[in-house]
Amino acid sequence: MLVAGVDVGNSTTEIAVARVEPGADPEWLFVGRRPTTGSKGSSACAAGIADLLARAERRLGERPHLILLAELNPVETGLVELGRIEELALERTAIARPASETPSGAGVGAGRLVRLQELAEAPREGDVIAVVGEEDFEAAAAALRDARERGWRIAAAIVPGDDAVLIGNRFDRSLPIADEVLDAAQLPIGSLAAVEVAEPGASIGALSDPLRLGVLLGFGSDEARAARTAARAVAGCRAAIVVRTGIAEDGRPSTDAPVVLVDADGTEHPLDEHAEPPRPGEIAEIRGAAGRRTELLDLVWRPLPSPADDPGFARRLARRRAVALALLARGGSEDLVAALGEHCRGDVRVVARESDAAMLGAATTPGSGPAPFVLDLGGGTVDLHSAEGAMSTAGGGDLVTRICAGLLDSSVEVAERAKRHRSAWVETPFTLHHEDGSRSFLGEPAPPSTLARLCALDGSTLVPLPAPLAPEIWRGLRRAAKRDVLGGNLKRALDATGGLPRGELLLLVGGCATDGEVLDLVAAGVEDRDLAIARGNILGRHGPRAAVAVGLVLTFAQGGAR
Repeated sequence: MLVAGVDVGNSTTEIAVARVEPGADPEWLFVGRRPTTGSKGSSACAAGIADLLARAERRLGERPHLILLAELNPVETGLVELGRIEELALERTAIARPASETPSGAGVGAGRLVRLQELAEAPREGDVIAVVGEEDFEAAAAALRDARERGWRIAAAIVPGDDAVLIGNRFDRSLPIADEVLDAAQLPIGSLAAVEVAEPGASIGALSDPLRLGVLLGFGSDEARAARTAARAVAGCRAAIVVRTGIAEDGRPSTDAPVVLVDADGTEHPLDEHAEPPRPGEIAEIRGAAGRRTELLDLVWRPLPSPADDPGFARRLARRRAVALALLARGGSEDLVAALGEHCRGDVRVVARESDAAMLGAATTPGSGPAPFVLDLGGGTVDLHSAEGAMSTAGGGDLVTRICAGLLDSSVEVAERAKRHRSAWVETPFTLHHEDGSRSFLGEPAPPSTLARLCALDGSTLVPLPAPLAPEIWRGLRRAAKRDVLGGNLKRALDATGGLPRGELLLLVGGCATDGEVLDLVAAGVEDRDLAIARGNILGRHGPRAAVAVGLVLTFAQGGAR
């Protein structure tokens, strides 16, 4: 009988075809893979499986009679903007935001926010910051001049359009005026605020200093964290605004948290991107900016790693507050089985858990013996398998790719290539500056689109990357993403299962295990546990790939199919 084991992964679908006869070892005839079509376990995956089966039929001259699947739980991976830090309430007491790069004036001004129309009234005590609305710049400048002449003490101004210089030229060229504040009309009028504009080519100093900011806006000792957070949010900018707000009467923030987590016991709390994800099974639901998902088996989040040697880039990342999320949900194979019945001739069966199949497939690695412990590094999950069971953690190669795409501000396709390959800076048409600091020469001139650019070295092809990063910086960020996701999930799985005996062999399989950096990073992450880390070689010739597909066929051949 011709049997096909099919491993439907979150990013890659793999197939292993063998002839299985009673009492004999399987005769392995074909192993192949292709990108997964659709969400793991959905009916859309049938198209990709049908393509692999057709490819096997063309190679073998015969179509498999039986298709074997594993139990499937899908993973959703994405990058979520939690809301730029300057657009959020900070500790319920302040909002902060960088302003435009083309402001007017210089210096810092603090006072109560007032609408421009209010300046037509009798002057009030103390300094004020005028918030301009839809008024024409000529009218706004005239209103400001009139108000000052009548006794208003105008310390700064905020403008929604790009009229700061035009207004400043007609009113006061030295007054700090921040423009391009699109939601100026929504600022809390009457609140204490501060506006700072630095000289051209410089960055602000008062609002980025938490102590000076605290003095300007009257932050108490119990609000020190808000002052620190607001100062970080605007650091490195030429112009910035910080507004002091009040605590809501019910003690809650004025806006809902961008992402809310629901624990297994029903407790709700906002996602803290800087906290470590809990153990698998502790979070049952998520809602907010990432959508709403229930019946979660695991949830992992990782903030974008920040480079210590590039403070400007690090500040931009901090203000962005992007977090990569991976959600492992409870799924099923019923829809896929039904769809395969329509696409493919032959019987379709779900015969094993992915963990059991991975153990059998990994054990075909020469020299591994029964391979008591297997780490499957897939696109969607990192799975630790042993004879006692398996622990699946959300987040694998796809999560690393999403982090790389977020760092580079690139497409997922470009990020995938940047994740897997070394990088270099194209200094001249014939000179490359590599990420290890060395330099090499090109035999042919580099394409014009790569000059003075960071590029991934995909073989002999230079792939331009959009981020203006030094190759040494990008190497550190790339490796940090792999360490945080893959190494972090291995530690989570070990902690959840109680760890492995010291000195044991841990065999790595899955698509991520083909990445040369991953083996070193995983080994370094668990160095204190005294584990021997090795890369699988399925059937002695396929490297670490196709462990589950091969294991499904072995499950059937050994009579263990359910």
